[in-house]
Amino acid sequence: MQTLVAVIGLQFGDEGKGKIVDKIVAEAQKNNKTVVVRFQGGTNAGHTIYAKDKDNNLVEFITHAAPTGLATNADIAIGPSVAFDPERFVEELTKARELFNYTGRIMISERTGMLLDYHRKLDAWKETKAKNIGTTKSGIGPFYKDNADRLTRITFYDYVSEHFPEKLKEVLEMKKSDLLGAKITEDIDAYHKELLTAHEKIRKELKQYIEILEYRMREYLDKGYNIIIEGAQGTNLDNDMGTIPDVTSSHLLAPHAFPTLGLPRKLFKIIGIEKIYPTRVGNGKLPTLEEDVFGPKVVKNAGEFGATTGRERRVGYPDWALVKRSVMLNDCDGIIMTRTDCLQNMDIKAGIGYVIKGEKTEELPLDLSLIEKPIFLDKTFSWILWKGHEDLSNPLEMDALLKEQRTNYVKNGFDSLPEGLKDYVKEHDKFVGCPIIGISLGPGRDETVDIKWNVG
Repeated sequence: MQTLVAVIGLQFGDEGKGKIVDKIVAEAQKNNKTVVVRFQGGTNAGHTIYAKDKDNNLVEFITHAAPTGLATNADIAIGPSVAFDPERFVEELTKARELFNYTGRIMISERTGMLLDYHRKLDAWKETKAKNIGTTKSGIGPFYKDNADRLTRITFYDYVSEHFPEKLKEVLEMKKSDLLGAKITEDIDAYHKELLTAHEKIRKELKQYIEILEYRMREYLDKGYNIIIEGAQGTNLDNDMGTIPDVTSSHLLAPHAFPTLGLPRKLFKIIGIEKIYPTRVGNGKLPTLEEDVFGPKVVKNAGEFGATTGRERRVGYPDWALVKRSVMLNDCDGIIMTRTDCLQNMDIKAGIGYVIKGEKTEELPLDLSLIEKPIFLDKTFSWILWKGHEDLSNPLEMDALLKEQRTNYVKNGFDSLPEGLKDYVKEHDKFVGCPIIGISLGPGRDETVDIKWNVG
């Protein structure tokens, strides 16, 4: 059976997409050749997964530049809309070869843009001089600005070609005033040589992976191979449809992926990943954030710190109205809910709208400061998943103790879950209008309860 799936975040990123992609890939690969394709974003995203290494030890593996498929020895591909950091990619590829004996095929679109040292430094400089957006300082904003300027875009084709030194010199000259103003360098010629030296070995290593990717993807499709499209960040950070100005610089929505990869939407299932509670790092309002014990308790229970920056995340109550909008924008077929294991023995409120200018609405505005307060469902939810372990304040130490209970839930399915959680899922499905098809109960790829239909 051919698995054709796009996995997209429905909130503000950090929803657990990496674990779900890893699960889908591991299941799909049992029957067929599989490729995991990253279609947007860059190293500002971090996907954390837990997988068995070559010595059968469970290890944490975080990717920023490479698709999640490295841990499952799947083929991987980098799409043309990605902000591609070659230095970080090579680091992650080397790590995957050490941990997992990675031998999969690697494909990088000739159109992919290159994120280089000056992008990161301009990003950091801008954060200190302009209105602080709270970026990861990974160079994403300056990179996509160069892409839009066209002449300052360096493609992967340029990067691995013999004309790269000349192309790089042209770009540095065009950006000279910015580089000097940000004190990135005082000598463009010296900086040019420095960059060439830093990338000489990397360019030679990566040259073998250049592809006209849209044709390769169509070949995988026509041969019946599995294709898993992996998004970064979350819908509400989309450059156009997110909470401007506190957004990223790329287009995150699933419909954007298909034309850039030469693939037909009609053949794919789009799976939205929803963390049961929304979180944010950086600036930007979180509509269901309340000044009570809920957020701090979840941070403690779940270890809510960013994979890229280590920053503590702000935690809000579930926001079904925001998820409903994200499902609409992405044309989702189903939702997988994550971090359910981190909530128990709490009164959980569900946001179903907002008060704006004294009026109730389900519609999320561009300007979140217009939201006077969230509207919550007139009932709360509560459940206990881990009997005998009602306090989750140290989940890492409890992980081994909870393993058996998680296994039993997965084995016995949705009906074995606590009544409060089942009620939550049913009410959620009714309001959002898109079914929850999986409930993640732990970090492992085999710790998700499947519901209704299986994406593999």
